[in-house]
Amino acid sequence: MKNFAGQGGLALSILSFVTESVITHYVLIFVVILPTMHGQRRRRNALFITLALFLVKFAVNYGTYLYDNNRDTVKLSESSLGWILVISYVFTLVSSLSVALLVEWVNKSKERILLEKQKTEAELSALKHQINPHFLFNSLSFIYGKVIKTDRETADSVLMLANIMRYALGTSESVDGKVNIMDELEHMKNVVEINQRRHSHDLNIRYEEQIDDQSISILPLVLITLVENAFKHGDLHDPDHPLLISVSTRVNELTFDIENKKGKGIKELSNGVGLQNIQQQLKLTYGSRCSFVVKETDEFFRVTLKITFAV
Repeated sequence: MKNFAGQGGLALSILSFVTESVITHYVLIFVVILPTMHGQRRRRNALFITLALFLVKFAVNYGTYLYDNNRDTVKLSESSLGWILVISYVFTLVSSLSVALLVEWVNKSKERILLEKQKTEAELSALKHQINPHFLFNSLSFIYGKVIKTDRETADSVLMLANIMRYALGTSESVDGKVNIMDELEHMKNVVEINQRRHSHDLNIRYEEQIDDQSISILPLVLITLVENAFKHGDLHDPDHPLLISVSTRVNELTFDIENKKGKGIKELSNGVGLQNIQQQLKLTYGSRCSFVVKETDEFFRVTLKITFAV
């Protein structure tokens, strides 16, 4: 690279070459390749930035070549210069892509380790605090059998509660820890129905559903927890401002919106899951393919969740 650096001394030549290489690789790896892989930058914009970078790089290299030729300090034909630049630029692209893939692999490995650690801690916590599920289900079934003779609605509520608790314990999860979207929605509606019965069907709720893709699998209890959060902290008795729940799916895409008017009384205790925990779990599982937006005003609270699933 002596012909590119000029004759200003070995130290200056090395410094110039290293600086140029570091800047080029940094832009390619952290501005172009990784954001494009995460979906944060469009491919067209990434291509434009790459072309602009190499045009600037070429202008600097060719300008240095002309300067050295004018000083008679280097004897290199333009065809030779062209081959050197092509080889250099190809090597730069390949090495940048290799480093970007390595960085992505390391980051994914860290995320998997963190996710497995959190899942293990959650399972241990559940084992410490939960009642034996068989005892629980048998007891609820006994209560259901006794109550159904005198109060059908209460008996149905007990059965509904048993099904929700069975679902919460993970009996519907697949090997990867996810559940079908229809299962999540079924139990989410059961949560809504139980809360309506608790309040003598006096709650104002508007539910909209458009399911075009029933094959989607998601993390369990995410939608249910968001709905529970609205019941705990919202004022759902105002007919002018009902709880709004909207869920839609298209091919490999889920959109979920929930908005409620804030309650003014004493808040019920949280179950410890929390929006922050949900957001962290979604990030670890779906990465940049998930958008979790919380909008809060003095009167209203809204959460918008959008997940794009890998094909």
